[in-house]
Amino acid sequence: MEDMTFSQFITAYNSLIKEDNSLYHALAKSFGLSDTAFWILYILEESDQAVTQAELCAISCLSKQTINSALKGLSDSGYIRLETSHGKQRGKHLTLTPLGMELIQRTIHPVFRMEELAYQGLSPEERQTLLRLNGRYLELLRQAARPLLQQNSQEDPVSNAD
Repeated sequence: MEDMTFSQFITAYNSLIKEDNSLYHALAKSFGLSDTAFWILYILEESDQAVTQAELCAISCLSKQTINSALKGLSDSGYIRLETSHGKQRGKHLTLTPLGMELIQRTIHPVFRMEELAYQGLSPEERQTLLRLNGRYLELLRQAARPLLQQNSQEDPVSNAD
């Protein structure tokens, strides 16, 4: 197999990521959901514990404003409740209402089944290789990003905005 240039690699890799994003965007749209509402529901169903607004922002890498806007829509539609937590964990926890659980049954569960079918199409070796290579590439990206992140954290962001 012939090696490819970096330019060929990054173009092909980014194309795959964009196609993956486009697929999930199309799924959200087919369910009548915004991308953000879709991912909130996905994260809530995937999580095995209560999730706060702050955790949603961290998990999804979306701004607080974007998450709050989608949460308001889901709350106004009767799909979720925001409950103030008591005890050592602060913040508002998201709770699905019965209507929200029905929505997840119609939307997120079929997506989980779709993902499982794709998973089953891979051999055990392919599954491990996919995870290992993605993990390795992410590790290398993090290493390469460290100097940039350190440099940019030490510079004045206002003077670099141009």
